[in-house]
Amino acid sequence: MKKSIATNSIWSVGALVVVLMTVSTDAFAGVKSGAWTRRLPSRHESVVVKGHKYYYNEGRFYKPWFFGFNIVIPPIGATVTFLPVGHRAIVVGGINYYSYDNVYYKRCPRGYIVVQEPAVVHPQQKYYGETVIINVPNSNGSFTPVALVKQNGGYMGPQGEYYPVHPTVEQLKALYGK
Repeated sequence: MKKSIATNSIWSVGALVVVLMTVSTDAFAGVKSGAWTRRLPSRHESVVVKGHKYYYNEGRFYKPWFFGFNIVIPPIGATVTFLPVGHRAIVVGGINYYSYDNVYYKRCPRGYIVVQEPAVVHPQQKYYGETVIINVPNSNGSFTPVALVKQNGGYMGPQGEYYPVHPTVEQLKALYGK
């Protein structure tokens, strides 16, 4: 008797797994990363970032996962042909960016590349004076935003260093470049 209960339980769990794997996951259409789907959208493009294959469609990135595809956080450096419908254009520090669902893109020769959120000039509460953000270039093509606070006729850096005049990018690169 105990053996038949165990056998029935195993079959019940197996049937539940099969049902769950075949249920349509269109209910996850508005969900960000972590959701999965059995099928990719019909109009998707393949994207490779650092040797990892992703699929892209309308602002969503998918990665192969067990019996379908997992919706993942967009990888920095992914290049896509088209921006998602509903994106908005913004300019930060004279540079054009495109934003959709808190993901930022910049124009590149092959389309649009996913980049980190651009640093925005904003006042800092713990300092008095104007804050200026300088994007210091890194060796890998990314940028490190460095906030300088204008005070006492010069500029105070994030590590407490003081510059009597506006520092050059090369000066900042020595401390903050990667």
